[in-house]
Amino acid sequence: MEVDGRLSDSTGVVEWCQSCADTGNEVIAVKFCSVCKEWLCSACTDFHRRLKALKHHTLYDKDALPVAVQDIEQDNKTKYCKTHPNELIKYFCPTHKTLHCGDCAASSTCKMDKISNVCKDIRTDEEFKEIQSNIGTLMSEASVLEASANEMITSVVEKGVRDVAEVERFEQLIIEKIKSHSRSIKDDINLATSESKCQLEGVIDRCNEMRSVGEQLSNGLDESIENNSEVFVSFVQAKPVLLSTFDELAAAKDQSKQKSYRFKKSVELENALVKVKYFGSYEAAEATLPARSADTNTLTTDKQPDCTSRFFYNRCNPELCI
Repeated sequence: MEVDGRLSDSTGVVEWCQSCADTGNEVIAVKFCSVCKEWLCSACTDFHRRLKALKHHTLYDKDALPVAVQDIEQDNKTKYCKTHPNELIKYFCPTHKTLHCGDCAASSTCKMDKISNVCKDIRTDEEFKEIQSNIGTLMSEASVLEASANEMITSVVEKGVRDVAEVERFEQLIIEKIKSHSRSIKDDINLATSESKCQLEGVIDRCNEMRSVGEQLSNGLDESIENNSEVFVSFVQAKPVLLSTFDELAAAKDQSKQKSYRFKKSVELENALVKVKYFGSYEAAEATLPARSADTNTLTTDKQPDCTSRFFYNRCNPELCI
């Protein structure tokens, strides 16, 4: 198998430590283990050399791999067949632009090309370069959208706070309006109560005065008084006083009569509250939130990679070649 110059530093290709990649870290590899068939960074290389079970593995510098080891490393990077999960992808169908393993090729009527033969000039293919460019555009657009979404989170939270404050202001307006009317009615109740209380307290004072007059008249006509002349004088004097006091009693009775008050609810407000089914609503004002846009080099649905390249493989079922 011929291997292109991708393992050389002069190509600009970077190999990553596969052990670190499994933990989500990207660390440049410096060695390749022909036994584990993995690239290793400096730290993983030191660990490899210290661990008893691994210390005898042969490690190679990335720019000094023997041809046999290059073949191992190349096969290790090859993906497995979806139809036959245990078989490596080694063939390409130029008719259907599909990838296959040896089992697929053996049972297919299509003419298959070995990937090792057709992949030599893949890096110079125009669509390969276009896809790389589109991948970069995709990542750039995703980064821009992510940044925009982070900005919008702050905006959405702040907008929510403002909207809650607006609801509370409306709520307070209604409450204050009702309280204002309520205070006015309560003032009327307190005034009517105070006036009635004062009026009835005046009746009580009149009753005390009339009782005092009655006691005086009763004392002047007491049977224990032996002097009839004195009793007669008291009798004559008592008659007009008694009549006047009865007039005072009648006036006190009129004064004791109180107006009857009751709270009359606003029928208009009560009917309005019955008709109102909800306090308000929270509705979408816009279909979507505005997002920042990247530069003019944007991958859109109008500019998708086509399948004209001899290397661009079809995403359809590999059974097309069977």
